[in-house]
Amino acid sequence: MTAPVDPLVTGLLKDAKLVAGYGRYGVFKDNSLFAAIGDAEKLGDVTASQPAVVNLQKVLNDCSGVVPFSTLAALRSGWSPGDTSRRAAIATYLLVALSVILMVITGKMTYVYNRGVSLSAELQDINKDNFSVRFGQAVRQVWTTQKQLRSAASGGLSQSDVNLLEDVYYNAEDSLHLLDQRFVTLWANSQSFMTREARFPIWGMQSAYCKVQSLVTAGATGNGQTYDPQQAITNQLCNQEVASAKSEYAGPVGGAPGGGNPACAQPGNPAGKEPGGAMPAGTSPELDANSEYEEATRSLQCSGVITLTPSSIYMMTAQIGGLNAVLSPYALWILPALYGSLGAIMFHMRMILNPLLPNPTLARLVHRVVLGALAGMVLAWFLGPDTKLGGQASAIGFSLFTFAFLFGFSLDIFFTLLDQFVSMSVAGIKKFGSSTAA
Repeated sequence: MTAPVDPLVTGLLKDAKLVAGYGRYGVFKDNSLFAAIGDAEKLGDVTASQPAVVNLQKVLNDCSGVVPFSTLAALRSGWSPGDTSRRAAIATYLLVALSVILMVITGKMTYVYNRGVSLSAELQDINKDNFSVRFGQAVRQVWTTQKQLRSAASGGLSQSDVNLLEDVYYNAEDSLHLLDQRFVTLWANSQSFMTREARFPIWGMQSAYCKVQSLVTAGATGNGQTYDPQQAITNQLCNQEVASAKSEYAGPVGGAPGGGNPACAQPGNPAGKEPGGAMPAGTSPELDANSEYEEATRSLQCSGVITLTPSSIYMMTAQIGGLNAVLSPYALWILPALYGSLGAIMFHMRMILNPLLPNPTLARLVHRVVLGALAGMVLAWFLGPDTKLGGQASAIGFSLFTFAFLFGFSLDIFFTLLDQFVSMSVAGIKKFGSSTAA
């Protein structure tokens, strides 16, 4: 047998033999490829135009449905089915480790997002439930009952009436205390979520941030003692002692729940009357009612029944907006990208389970993971076009994340949908142009 001299035929025979060797593992239903290779090798002066060579090319093309080009490229590089080399094993272990890390990160991010959604829902429920009205009514009820008890002590009421008033007072006080603690606890949890959990969702992020901040501020220690609010927040976040300049240059911040009332430590009554007393002459009834409410709130704060201030209740709307602003990146960018990446990695892990498929290269793995992340983000933009940053981001649920995972796993579906969207857009533009011309 004379060796073929045509480079095209030489390459064709080489690829055909590689595919035929791959077919020994039972992927072909007949022996047509082996027969075509034998017919081509029997020729003496082999050229690309001879019928046996043309038939070999046709049979090899028919095998592309079973042996795709990516598998043929791997065979050319020396890969063999069921590769158990050390390099392949290390690559598999690294992919598994990357998958576990990504799953843990995705789970942690999902937990943080769900916690933020729960806090946002509770704040919105309190806001819709007219909390400020209920809180004011409870304060007035406790204050009125307290004054009635004072009057009963000197009014000669029977012991049964006094006991009844005491029961009413304690029930009203318990209800007010429960309202106060519910709001204060929810406020504290939401503040902790926005400053710590959502800002540093991954373990070690807060420690790294504090170390970097300590290095940055170490060189600026001797530049003066001007109070910096941002630095004070950083110190509080990193559990450091706030500099003494804070007490020197700034007073206590008012309006925050649980901040205490400075009037408790001051002698006298800023409202202009003693508890339960009468207002000065010439005071309007509206001012009398407002002053009495302020006095009741201050007195209940000093006695430890409540920790809220009336002004802090009206900060609830701002708190809801701030919480939604923190959740927006999670709902529109971070979680869709993570779920898309997780789907892409699972696709490659599924390929590794099949010994007849070559392991993906690092470049292909990174490329598909990035594409999966982009597909998840684009899907979030399509499924939530009316979602505003800081607005309804908490309404995005697991349906979006599920589709992001599926699109990351099967990018073909994602690109098919994009192609259909482009075709529909082009058709719509053509119709718009034709109707305008008409």
